[in-house]
Amino acid sequence: MPTYRCTFVDEQGHYSVREHYAENKAELKASLTAGDEKLLAIRALWLKDLSLGGLFKRKISYTEFLLFNQEMISLLKAGIPVIRALEIIIQNSRASGLREIIAKAAGNIRNGMQISAAFSSPRLPFNKIYTASLLAGEKSGHLELALEKFNIYLSKLANLRRKIVGSLTYPAILLLFMIAMVLVISIFVIPKFAAFFTDLEAQLPPLTLLFIAVTQFLRENIFLFVVLAVMAFLAVTLLERFYPRVIIIDQFKIHMPFISPVIHENAVAVFARTMAILVSGGIPVPDAAEIAVETFANTYYYSRIRELPEKIRQGHVLSEVLEEIAFIPRILVEMVRVGETSGNLTAVLDESADYYERSIDSRINTLISLIEPVIIIALGLVIAMMLVSVYLPIFSVIRVVQ
Repeated sequence: MPTYRCTFVDEQGHYSVREHYAENKAELKASLTAGDEKLLAIRALWLKDLSLGGLFKRKISYTEFLLFNQEMISLLKAGIPVIRALEIIIQNSRASGLREIIAKAAGNIRNGMQISAAFSSPRLPFNKIYTASLLAGEKSGHLELALEKFNIYLSKLANLRRKIVGSLTYPAILLLFMIAMVLVISIFVIPKFAAFFTDLEAQLPPLTLLFIAVTQFLRENIFLFVVLAVMAFLAVTLLERFYPRVIIIDQFKIHMPFISPVIHENAVAVFARTMAILVSGGIPVPDAAEIAVETFANTYYYSRIRELPEKIRQGHVLSEVLEEIAFIPRILVEMVRVGETSGNLTAVLDESADYYERSIDSRINTLISLIEPVIIIALGLVIAMMLVSVYLPIFSVIRVVQ
């Protein structure tokens, strides 16, 4: 979206210069004429828009979005109108994708668009949930409270994601280091020893012959293996895209040992947390369910739960529909049933989400405590076998020479 530098003058004769985003000058001029200040000039900043950030649109980060919402909450609590609050944030923020979205939303709100509709950008994290939260805030007249609830929700999900990624980073680095070391030794080191032993015409032990044969096979076919792996991945991806009923990659993920329980509980925790914030904001359960099912990033899980909103609209209660879905834990079904009976569904869903987040923490800690020593021991064994296979023939040659 183009950037324009606009010059204004107020009733006291004070000049000010601000930057705004708009599709074109006519749209920008129409959105700015209704203010208290008089628009004097508009100048397009073409060079500012010619950047790699403008060519490759990225999603807004959780942290950046959290800070924006916190600023909005503070300004709204101070009694500042929404449009003025957005203008203050735009003036005090550096050029970024989020600033562009805020500027466009501010222009749309000036033109009469609802706040929730103005912020319906797919680049925002959990944009459907955010839009629904803003809509609930508009209906209740307490937009700052709706933003506070969403910020709590987003911070919890961000912390959960950070824990998972942070906990699995070290084992992943260890595993990659092990694979890289084995490949380097196999492809570059052992062949040189093999040539040396061949020149000596030494009789090699079976372990050394095995390693030499494996490394020679890897050197001759590694490019072919890489090409085949890439082609297989592309074939599976295209198959899933053109035939949505075929789900291969995501089904493989949920059957991976150790990792699958974390994926499962994370999906359930995010679903429960999303339902809690939407229901607490006054969104009806069918509409909340329609948004919450979109949080299932795993296509296999989504294919099993996507009919949930329609079944609720047909007259079934949430707990009954959840009970029919195989991957939904029974404890969540019973908790939801208790919440429906007591009329306290929001608190029950929040407690369920907390329970599964604690379970994920426990599983990850257990997984890390098991993976790290296993990888280190495996790395040590592989390197030890390689060293033995290299040095055994050397000792044999030394004995023959003596």
